Amino acid sequence: MAIQTIRTYRIESSHDLESDWLPASAFTAVYSDDASAVATAIECVDDPAEQEVRVVCVETGAIVWRSTEYEYE
Repeated sequence: MAIQTIRTYRIESSHDLESDWLPASAFTAVYSDDASAVATAIECVDDPAEQEVRVVCVETGAIVWRSTEYEYE
């Protein structure tokens, strides 16, 4: 039987994360799947193309999604 690695995801940004319809806790939560984290991340900045927001794997630190084309430093 193969051991399955569990991955969790968090949202990061250097900008304030807020939404008119999501609670602030949505942006500090740890998500069990990347799709939910990405869907939430998209809602948390006014202009995702200009205000980078990222979804990061908690276990590896790998950026699995970013709202901009620029590399994170």
